[in-house]
Amino acid sequence: MRLLAAVLLVVGALAAVGFARHEDRIRQQDRLAVVATQLAGRDVGVHCPSFLGGLVDTHGEAGRVQFDASGRPADHTELAPETCKALRHLDRVDFTCIGRGNCGFSQFQAAWAAHTLAHESFHLRGFSDEGVTECYALQNTAFVAEQLGVAPEQAKQVQRWVYEKGYPNEPEEYHSSKCYDGGPLDLRPQSSVFP
Repeated sequence: MRLLAAVLLVVGALAAVGFARHEDRIRQQDRLAVVATQLAGRDVGVHCPSFLGGLVDTHGEAGRVQFDASGRPADHTELAPETCKALRHLDRVDFTCIGRGNCGFSQFQAAWAAHTLAHESFHLRGFSDEGVTECYALQNTAFVAEQLGVAPEQAKQVQRWVYEKGYPNEPEEYHSSKCYDGGPLDLRPQSSVFP
């Protein structure tokens, strides 16, 4: 009888933890969807994998949006487990290291997660070209970071850092010759600040 009670206790505890994690994931998805919706210009969703889904994620991408045969984007983006994890606590990341020039991989991973949400949001807006999408995302990384709790000045530093350190290392299809200050893809041509 005691063994059965112990087993039931363990199963109940695991179920409670699983339910709490599920609820936390749903809250995070809803929070991220609000940000993505603003950039996409329409109601969209953000999916973060469940614990088990994260264990079997084999896509290797930080995020993705499916387009149908006629070029219309899905109504949601699928984010990688690492992206969701970084976005969950973005407001707790100490980005003061950018000014000191001594940030590590964990800070860059967090900054890149904010950038990824911006990138996938522009795919959700209907842009399938990676170069165009990336240029718009580079100009909106600060917006995402601010929406997720990063102080405005630090969010601007994060955006600049992603542009300077991440963008040059991206594959060629993520670059556009029109992505520069005052260029055709500059979302704020009246400003001399780019991205």
